[in-house]
Amino acid sequence: MSATLKPYILFIGYGHLAKSLLTTKILKNNLIHFINSKNKVHSINNKKMFNKEIYYDYIFLLVRPNVFKKEYKRFEKYVKSKTVIVSCMAGINIDYISKKLESKKIIRIMPNLMAKYSLSQTMIYSRNKKILNGNFYKIIKCFGTIINSKNEDEINLATAIYGSGPAFIAYIINSFLLASQSISKKSKINDIDLINLFNSVLSLNKNSKDLQKFINSIAIKKGTTQAGIKFLKSQNLKKLIYMTLDRAYKRAKEIGIEK
Repeated sequence: MSATLKPYILFIGYGHLAKSLLTTKILKNNLIHFINSKNKVHSINNKKMFNKEIYYDYIFLLVRPNVFKKEYKRFEKYVKSKTVIVSCMAGINIDYISKKLESKKIIRIMPNLMAKYSLSQTMIYSRNKKILNGNFYKIIKCFGTIINSKNEDEINLATAIYGSGPAFIAYIINSFLLASQSISKKSKINDIDLINLFNSVLSLNKNSKDLQKFINSIAIKKGTTQAGIKFLKSQNLKKLIYMTLDRAYKRAKEIGIEK
C-alpha cells in the first residue's frame, strides 16, 4: 500500500457500472484513477491527468468482456507484483485473466448499479484467499452487502440474479404500473402510489414463506385475488421468471468461451 496509507485504485473502464462504484466512502478512503478510451490515466479525486507511473494496489476490470479479450495487452503495464486485480466482467474466468495479465492475484466480484447508494448485493470469489483481506473487504463494503461464493460458477449465477436482476425486477414493476394505469382511462393512478404499494408489501415480508402466507391471507375463495392468482398460475409466471434468469446465467457462461 502507498505511503499515503490510502490505496491507489485504477478503474479500467469508466462506464455506468464503474461510476456506480464511486460511493462517498470509496472516494474518501482511496485514490482512484481511470483509463479513458485514449489510454490516458485521469484522477477521479482531483480531475487531473496523470503522466507519471503509479503503483496500483487494486485494478478493477470494468470493461466489456469482448474489449478485454481484444485489448488486454494495453493493461499489462499497470499490473505489478503486488497488484490485486478485481474483475467485474461477466463470464471471464480467473484462469483466462491470470494467463493474459500474468497474475495469480485475481478476485472476481459481481456488484450492481445500486452500489452507488451502498445497496448492492456483491458476490465475491477468489482462489487466492490471502488477498481476501481486511483492506479488500473495506473497499467492497462501500458497495453494500457482501456475499462470499463457494465456487467460481456462482459468479455466473450472481451475474444473472444480482447483476441483471435489478433490471428484471424494474421491468416487472414497470409492467405492473403500466397495466394498472391502462385498466381504466378515466381513473388517474399515480406511479408513486403504486411504488409505495410494492414497498409496503416488501416491508411486511422477509422471505418466501412470509410472501406465501401473505398471498393466502388475501386470496379468499372465489374472490378477486384468487381469480387473478389463478390466471397468473395458468400462465406459469414462475417458469417464465425461471427461464429469464436461466438465460442470463447461460449467457454469462457463454461469454467466457466466446472467441
